[in-house]
Amino acid sequence: MVLSIYKMHTPVAFVFSDDERQQALKEGKRRQQVNETKKLRGRNGGASIGSKALEIHLLGAAGEMAVASYLNLKNFLYLETEANRNSSDLPGDIDVKTRSKHKYDLIIQRNENPNKRFVLVTIENKQTLIHGWCYGKDGMKDEYWADPARGRPAYFVPKDVLKDISTMLQLPQT
Repeated sequence: MVLSIYKMHTPVAFVFSDDERQQALKEGKRRQQVNETKKLRGRNGGASIGSKALEIHLLGAAGEMAVASYLNLKNFLYLETEANRNSSDLPGDIDVKTRSKHKYDLIIQRNENPNKRFVLVTIENKQTLIHGWCYGKDGMKDEYWADPARGRPAYFVPKDVLKDISTMLQLPQT
């Protein structure tokens, strides 16, 4: 019998500077305003208007800020003014997925690019954690396919299979 034991790495606790916090807040509000003005739908059946939609945009902008700051890529942050599903949040085909509870796993949608790098950030009770990352192809496995919200299936990649975020510092950021 072969036992597979995953070594769970410690997530990186990220603390925003006042400037980073204000930039993320401004960007989240801007995204919500653009989406409501254009009457865009939320991704994968998610909220598109109101406080829940704003919360999603604020979380996303904050998660992107945390990863960009950690990877020294803040100069490339928030360059797109409108949602573009074929783009990446940061250079090197990096997409940041931010969740509202530390217990949550990384979500990858079925139609994502398998060559992208997906980073999991969680923000709960004013604590921001960068958990790790994986290539889409490594997270888009049948064993991770689930539909816990009923009607919004996706790949839910466990934190214990993610690579330590520090390893991303050694990869080319093209």
